[in-house]
Amino acid sequence: MLTFLKVKDFAIIDELHIAFEEGLNVITGETGAGKSIIINALSTLINTKVSADIVRSSASQAEISGHFVQGNGEYVMRRVISQSGRSRAFLNEDLVTLAKLEETGKKLINIYGQNEFQHLLNKENYIAIIDNLLSLTEEREHLAGKALILKRIKTECEAKKRESEGRGKEIYLLEFQCDEIEKADLRKGEENEIRERLKLLKDAEKIRGTLDIISEHLFDTEESMHMTCRKFVNLLKPFQAIEAMETLKNRVESLSFDIEDIITDIKGIEKTVTFDPGELEMLEGRLSHIFDLKNKYGKTYEDIRAFADIAQERLFYLSSLSEDIGTLEKERTLLEKEVLTLAQALSGKRKEGAPSIEQAIIEELGFLSMKEALFQINVTDKGSIDEEGADDIELRISTNRGEPLKPLRKIASGGELSRIMLAMKRVVGGEEEKTLIFDEVDAGIGGRVADMVGKRLKGLAKEHQVICITHLPQIAMYGDHHFLVEKEQKEDGAKTGIKALSRKERIVEIARMIGGITITEKTLQRAEEMLHNAEKGIN
Repeated sequence: MLTFLKVKDFAIIDELHIAFEEGLNVITGETGAGKSIIINALSTLINTKVSADIVRSSASQAEISGHFVQGNGEYVMRRVISQSGRSRAFLNEDLVTLAKLEETGKKLINIYGQNEFQHLLNKENYIAIIDNLLSLTEEREHLAGKALILKRIKTECEAKKRESEGRGKEIYLLEFQCDEIEKADLRKGEENEIRERLKLLKDAEKIRGTLDIISEHLFDTEESMHMTCRKFVNLLKPFQAIEAMETLKNRVESLSFDIEDIITDIKGIEKTVTFDPGELEMLEGRLSHIFDLKNKYGKTYEDIRAFADIAQERLFYLSSLSEDIGTLEKERTLLEKEVLTLAQALSGKRKEGAPSIEQAIIEELGFLSMKEALFQINVTDKGSIDEEGADDIELRISTNRGEPLKPLRKIASGGELSRIMLAMKRVVGGEEEKTLIFDEVDAGIGGRVADMVGKRLKGLAKEHQVICITHLPQIAMYGDHHFLVEKEQKEDGAKTGIKALSRKERIVEIARMIGGITITEKTLQRAEEMLHNAEKGIN
């Protein structure tokens, strides 16, 4: 609901404030007073496109603010337009894009007037409108769920088929790579072991010569270090009762044992340091193979193993593609049958239920002085099935006898359009919390028809907040709240103002609408009677 509107320096409006209420808010005033400018200001607030010439000539910028309440939420929308045409948009005082402001505005207001965006004239909404009327929304949503799953399966299946087309070469390569890595039988740390072994083999002769010399001086001769140490031990034994000499003997004896350990190690090394050209060639070949694997699959042992694991997974995936595609094709076939069945059932119910909606709207148009109007819900096969089914829906209308039915969205007359929208809103309903604004709803009507339009607006206002600009007393008298727009000539130009009317002031305004500038006692009496009857619901 729109609770408050502020317009400043917009067209001929200097500054005005309007506090709207629930129910039917009617706006009246003499021709040229600026009633439609208020609606234009609201339209400017919620639409991205705007002309710079709407800024009051004496001002640097125009500003429009609206306070809305919907459910538990409050929205303060504000737009500032400069003389250059540039705009700034604010939502709850946060700077936002014009697109964001428009998106929010469309959720809060529908404006029904010439050249304005019409929710009910947007072809994309027709299926939802018809399904809502026929209580088919759940069925459409069920179909949509199945259609989305089918779409996903089709996409997945096509992707797997594309992969499978070139999988032969990839499988061959992956099998070769996995086989090569597996046959290599790499061990962690193997490369370092080979490098160390190669160092030994390449210097084998020198190493053995060196070890022989060391062995000779340490152990093998009478003058070796080992024999010398044993002699020293024997020399020290007679003095072992002396603590210092015993300690010295033990140290020399320990040194002798260390030499024996060293000799054991030397003999072990000598066994491995036997030059073998065949082993050398084999190890160099192995190292070269490891280098080749590293160049292909990774710089380290871990990298090569990781490559092998990923290749195995990919190989398994590609090898199972045929089976996967077969499974998806079966799912696809079953879903296609189910979606087709659901779409056909939904289409049948739409076609079956369409005549009752057509008749209801035709009858409503008859009440609104369009007795010759014909209305048709054209349900045709669009040649494919998506989330909304297999149907293309076009709403068609003929407003005069003999005229062909044409798409509703191409109706040009603002007055006819407003009445058509009123009739459709009466039949279709919609979001109860939206504010509905009607401009030119009374174009080309009068008398009893105008009274019927007023009653319809009054009825609509029980579910929606309705703001209606009207020239007719038969409509104005049904307002729950009445606002008068007046234009005043001042030295700096014409200015438009608006005020809420008391009941007494309403009688005067309705009398003016009945009798023009000259208001007689009789017209006042007639105005009071009309207002009384409207309030009491008297026909």
